[in-house]
Amino acid sequence: MIWLMDCVYLAVGAFLLPFWLLKIPTAPRYRAGILQRLGLSPRLDPGRRRLWIHCASVGEAAIPTMLVADFRRRFPDWQIVFSTNTDTGAARLRELHPGATVFYLPLDLSPCVALALRRIAPTVLLLVELEFWPNLTGACAERGVPIGIINGRITGGSQRMLKAMSRLWPRLWRGVSVCCARGPDDAEGFIRAGLARERVFDCGMLKCDQPPAEPLPEELARLQSMFQIAAGAPVLVAGSTRVGEESILAAAYRDLISKYRRLRMIVVPRHVERAREAVAAGRGRGLPAVTKTDLDLGRATADGTEVIVVDTIGELSACYALATVTFVGGSLLPPGGGQNVMEAAALGKPVLTGPYTTNFRTEVELLRAAGTAVLVRTAADLVDEVDRLLLDPVRARGIGAAGRRTVERNRGASERTFRHVEKLATGGLTT
Repeated sequence: MIWLMDCVYLAVGAFLLPFWLLKIPTAPRYRAGILQRLGLSPRLDPGRRRLWIHCASVGEAAIPTMLVADFRRRFPDWQIVFSTNTDTGAARLRELHPGATVFYLPLDLSPCVALALRRIAPTVLLLVELEFWPNLTGACAERGVPIGIINGRITGGSQRMLKAMSRLWPRLWRGVSVCCARGPDDAEGFIRAGLARERVFDCGMLKCDQPPAEPLPEELARLQSMFQIAAGAPVLVAGSTRVGEESILAAAYRDLISKYRRLRMIVVPRHVERAREAVAAGRGRGLPAVTKTDLDLGRATADGTEVIVVDTIGELSACYALATVTFVGGSLLPPGGGQNVMEAAALGKPVLTGPYTTNFRTEVELLRAAGTAVLVRTAADLVDEVDRLLLDPVRARGIGAAGRRTVERNRGASERTFRHVEKLATGGLTT
């Protein structure tokens, strides 16, 4: 099966090779970490105990923060290293864990995986949410490296694929010692996908345990000044937007400012390299638009009418803190999947989201049940919901406060998850 997986990967790679050859010279994110992706990970001391945590991208980077702090207190002699798939993920991990070793995940080809494991020499591997790579997990099992899935989430498509793979490859899950699912639906999903029931636990959402990323007052004041947000002016922040959404948001904003002339809109694309595309979407609807970098460098100035597009990493929480109303993207257009709605809710902000949120269904359902998140399907829906909230600021603040309470009531996942990770580190759970 390992050889079969290698053949599948090579066939897909051959198909994508022309695309990669075009992208590598022009797009830095496609060049980032090429040697590490081939298995030339940092060479680390093989005699030291080591926890390897894999976070797919920037969205997953902060999820294990509390767990990492607990682990460092309990196991101060262990080294903790991090891997990711993206340059933005690497930047965020370095920001969160100064001085830590951060590298790119090797391609799931057996030679690349074997080389990386020899160089990293992990004692335990943790996969955040579901970054399941069969050759990696199989190679860890062969080396006696236990694997834990934390904040585990699984979509219907992944469940069906992994279930089919586990029928062909009965030992597919052999390397996974424990799965700490983020909710009962995900726990059942992992079991249906082939993971043994006794290894799956509903531990709750680690995102609820992340302390609200309250920015410093001086940072908020700096952004308000740079973005020319007048005192008391309403602000709509659209976070983690994806292709096509900025145009819909711009159409809604154009309608809203005919009634609320002081309203500002801040757009934070999911991938910063799409910032110019987001600017073009605003201008395509007849709106002035500018990037934060252009404002920072003095290449542009704001006069209080522009759509602000944030093209720098790590700014989403600060922007949410400025918001009167938030919209969480990756959800308006199919296939979508959604993005993290808990970050805005933890800051006490009303949350709007589109209908395509399968990757974050547990979080969205939790907030909707508490009346703190509202589903919108079109630009007209967005206009209507923002209008309702702006017309009744007391209600908007009440909804935001209820969202913050909902997050706080669901804390405790880090402690529950850590108990299982501790067993992995002490040998209480094995592959």
